Amino acid sequence: MSLQSILEVAIGLIFAWLVLSLVAMYTQEWIVTKLRWRSGMLEAYIRNMLTDPAISEQFYEHPLIKGLHSGNNGDRRPSYIPANQFALALFDILMSAGTDASLLEQEIYKLRNDIDRLQKDEKARAKAQYDLALAAARKALNTEAGEKALTNALEEVRTELSILAGINPALKKAVDETLSNVKIKREEVDAVLAKIQEHSGGWYEKPTLEQIRLGIAALSVTQPQLKQALSSLLNGVEEYAAQGESALARARKNVEQWFDDGMDRLSGWYKRRSQKLAFAVGIAVAVVLNADTLQLAQTLWREPLVRQSLAAQAEAFTKQYPEGAPTPTAQQISELQIQFAEINIPIGWIGSPLATDANGAVLMADNSYKLCTLTPKSTVELYGLHVARQCYPIINTPQLNDLTGWLLKIAGLLASGLAAAQGAPFWFDILKKVINVRTSGSNPADPQPQKAAG
Repeated sequence: MSLQSILEVAIGLIFAWLVLSLVAMYTQEWIVTKLRWRSGMLEAYIRNMLTDPAISEQFYEHPLIKGLHSGNNGDRRPSYIPANQFALALFDILMSAGTDASLLEQEIYKLRNDIDRLQKDEKARAKAQYDLALAAARKALNTEAGEKALTNALEEVRTELSILAGINPALKKAVDETLSNVKIKREEVDAVLAKIQEHSGGWYEKPTLEQIRLGIAALSVTQPQLKQALSSLLNGVEEYAAQGESALARARKNVEQWFDDGMDRLSGWYKRRSQKLAFAVGIAVAVVLNADTLQLAQTLWREPLVRQSLAAQAEAFTKQYPEGAPTPTAQQISELQIQFAEINIPIGWIGSPLATDANGAVLMADNSYKLCTLTPKSTVELYGLHVARQCYPIINTPQLNDLTGWLLKIAGLLASGLAAAQGAPFWFDILKKVINVRTSGSNPADPQPQKAAG
């Protein structure tokens, strides 16, 4: 076999793997979207960073983060959060940490577990009232109209909680514990802040950074782990003022870097998880399509017309989708699969159905009859599945009793699955290089002849 023929076999195989990779890519993206992997992993990591479910809920419900939600009702949490928005939202939460409104909101989040344990009818009523109480707490948290307005807002929260407590005795106990916890934690926060007051020599109009520091100090009561992490990020930020950078700006940069470092680790975990899914999806696609690399290679090796047709399709594909062009759509990939079938590429499990007589026999082109059966024992029987006077020929597959054939089939499917898991960009790049070699389009330029000395 000539070098040109060998290159055509290679191009045919690589093109088939490219198409399988595209099918696997769309399938994997559909799975990831349906399972909300990205947003789920991001949320889990942020919950781990913030150490407490209640403050994590505060973070996700903050207007800066809420605006990143998607879905018709805004119920899909974001799969990406910019570092600057993370820092700004966290600082805003810290500035109100330890206040009655903040403590109430955090404790109300914990009531959700008690509501989930109720019966269906009570659960629906309790959930609606829970939402009202939570909305009132958020309103109180954002109240800036003075002490009286804040007092009224907090009273509204307690009123909504008392209505919630009346729905079920178990909820009454939970609500009582919530209000008691808020009172106890507020007293503990006041004690912490009083010590800071003693060391600072009295209260004064607090700039933003000092408000954030006081909020971090209040976390020693509610989220001590988070307090320790944030305190270390803000240590020494005042030293940067001498270099022309404000302490607040440096503190924000430190928090943004903390978040970015976490996202780098999360990206690594996501990539490893995606690689495992890609292999599983690749195997599934290869099995569903019966894309057997060994059988395909054998067909391309033996059938010059098939390999030439497939090589021509591959070359046309690279011209249709040059570098930077949009990825082929699912419809275009489906059309490629149809083109594969038209040039007799050995892909698929079942051929076109054939009519049978009452005995399950198929009239062949030479006017002979062959019995449709899954266990053919001679040439007068056809390997196929007989259903409702239709014979569905089983193609590209060894017979049930052919152990060696099935071992080779499994090896071929595994090879196809592994190839599909490498990703379409990987195979597209290799395909272009091999086609360039075949057409001598990527040969290095000949050196310029030297001029004779005159």
